[in-house]
Amino acid sequence: MSANILSRNGPAISEATMLLHAMIPASRANGPGLRAVVFFQGCTLGCEKCFNPTTHVFQGVEVAPEKVAEALVEAHREHILEGITFSGGEPMQQAESLLALMRNLRSRAPELSFGMFSGYSESELGEGRYSIWRSELDAEEKRSLLKAIRARLDFAVLGRFNSLQPGTAPLRSSRNQVLRLFSKRYREADFGEQLAEVLIHEDGRAEVTGFPVLGLPW
Repeated sequence: MSANILSRNGPAISEATMLLHAMIPASRANGPGLRAVVFFQGCTLGCEKCFNPTTHVFQGVEVAPEKVAEALVEAHREHILEGITFSGGEPMQQAESLLALMRNLRSRAPELSFGMFSGYSESELGEGRYSIWRSELDAEEKRSLLKAIRARLDFAVLGRFNSLQPGTAPLRSSRNQVLRLFSKRYREADFGEQLAEVLIHEDGRAEVTGFPVLGLPW
């Protein structure tokens, strides 16, 4: 179980490190404008044909949320970002670390917007029916945690990926998923067509992000 501390600005949050899969410093395929993308490591939802299967196991690099925030602020300085998108894996299965990261980023760079991809439905989240890695919060505490996260989000794509219902709507891989706007920063029209990006790293590795089912092999 994670150790928790009380916060004057909201619910208790975890002191524990977060499991990080990867970060992309600049992308145009994961929300409005140029955005950094944080991929959380770990997901138990088991969506068939998930595009990120290597993010499922809860093993890997553990880092403090403030260290991730530092890297993202540096990416913002270099690329002049519009915002940050949280993906995975499943961000809400590390909800305490997600909130800690959002608070840290908001204090350092309040101009950045926040978006999230979650496989949980709106009702599952609202009723506290989501699991959190290394945590024993009850449903009421999870609802409080969600409220604090949602207050900082500008948008979220919610719902399991269903490979039998492929979708072409902005940011939604399958037709059952929904896009929710939580602030006045964006309108539906701000979310453009699905994109896929191929990133070539300095060591020669190629990485695909976005929505490759629209034409790239996967």
